[in-house]
Amino acid sequence: MKEVTLFLCGDVMTGRGVDQILRHPSARQLYESGTSSAKSYVAIAEAATGRIARPADDNYVWGGALS
Repeated sequence: MKEVTLFLCGDVMTGRGVDQILRHPSARQLYESGTSSAKSYVAIAEAATGRIARPADDNYVWGGALS
C-alpha cells in the first residue's frame, strides 16, 4: 500500500477582531445581532488568553506558518 500525505488548511479571516490589533485596522463597525464592534472580539480573546500586544506586527496573523 502506498503512503499518502494529506495537508488540510482553512482560510485566514483577518476581520472581526484580528485586524483591530494591527497598525492599520479596518473600521470596527459590525452588523451583527450580538455586537456592533469588532473590538468586542478582541476583548473576548484577551479574557481567555491574556493581554494582546498592540499594535501587532503585520506577520502576527500568520503565526508560525511563515517560518
